[in-house]
Amino acid sequence: MTVVEDNTSDRARPGPADKARLGLKQTVVGKAKEVAGALTGNDSLTTEGRLEQEQARQTRKADTLSHMAEAESDEAVEQLDAVREAGQQEREAVQQRTDAVESQAEREARVRKQAADLEHQENIVRGRSDAAREATAAEQQARREENEQVTDAAAEVAAADEDHRRASHDAERARLQAEEERRKAEALERTLTDEPDR
Repeated sequence: MTVVEDNTSDRARPGPADKARLGLKQTVVGKAKEVAGALTGNDSLTTEGRLEQEQARQTRKADTLSHMAEAESDEAVEQLDAVREAGQQEREAVQQRTDAVESQAEREARVRKQAADLEHQENIVRGRSDAAREATAAEQQARREENEQVTDAAAEVAAADEDHRRASHDAERARLQAEEERRKAEALERTLTDEPDR
């Protein structure tokens, strides 16, 4: 009976090529915003463009770390399985040989040595698995730091936008006040000019 594997979840997850295209698109959009902001004098747009470029760079870095951690973890698991299988086969072969030509004491000594060798190899592979887990933890920390940087940068952009809005509002209010003062001065001047005729 043939078992058909369900790869729906694999198809749903973006592959390395999709992530690369997304990162390139994000970088291009960010650069376009930075250039547009520089040309128009819009500091907020320039900052936003730089932020998007930095976020794309951090995402590419995190994806690279993730791929490395996954590859090392898969390799460690495969090596551990291979070591265990080889150890089992070796133990069986040793058992067959010792049953024919060795005494019980010699047989036990060989089995103990094989077990010790197998444990040593498992410890080596386990150490590689620990390294893979540490790489994954480092990736997660990098993502957390990236998110914090993005949040801080977004807050700075929002504050800059608010300062710009307030400055525009104050400038408009000053213009209206100046216009009002000018009208009053003109009215006063007309009044003073008309009085001698009376």
